[in-house]
Amino acid sequence: MNKRKLSPGLTREPRLALSAFALCAAGFLLGVLLGVLLSGGITEGDPASEIFSGYGETLLSGAGDGRFLSVFLSVAWYHLLAILLSFTMLGVALIPAVAAVRGFTLSFTLAALVRLYAAQGIAAGMVLVGFTALLSVPILFLVSVDAMCASGELVRVGLFRQPPAGPGAYTADLFMRFFLAAILLLLISAGESALMEAGIFPLPVAS
Repeated sequence: MNKRKLSPGLTREPRLALSAFALCAAGFLLGVLLGVLLSGGITEGDPASEIFSGYGETLLSGAGDGRFLSVFLSVAWYHLLAILLSFTMLGVALIPAVAAVRGFTLSFTLAALVRLYAAQGIAAGMVLVGFTALLSVPILFLVSVDAMCASGELVRVGLFRQPPAGPGAYTADLFMRFFLAAILLLLISAGESALMEAGIFPLPVAS
């Protein structure tokens, strides 16, 4: 039985990793586009406007919940979901959808804040939403690629009865990368939580 040999230290098949990245990137960009388009339908007085008005006032007044667990879950639940899906065959199809949802929520939130609060919404959105996104989205892509490769190995071996492309779906290197991603997300969450508790951001409402 012939197995494709990978370079030392490489625990995922390069073409599978590239395909996983392309699918996640496409899903993310599609979500961003949908978020921007759908946010254009927000008008004052509708339910979505009331929800985002309350959210925006919370951001702009500095009254947001700075508790660490709340911040961590808001930052990392997409990553945690991708990791969870890596242990199922469904991850191949659903992990790009997770990236699409992340792209949608980011763009829709930012666009809605700008639509409802104009320049002040831009400032608040970029400082709070943009701060975590700038750091957490690249981690999401790295985690998603690893998770899709692991899920793809399950499909390859379990569904198509083919030999694994590499050393297997789950390796020490894979779990180490998941662990490092979790550490980075904890640090990002701790930083954002500390800034919120200190009242550094969200930005104060202009009088």
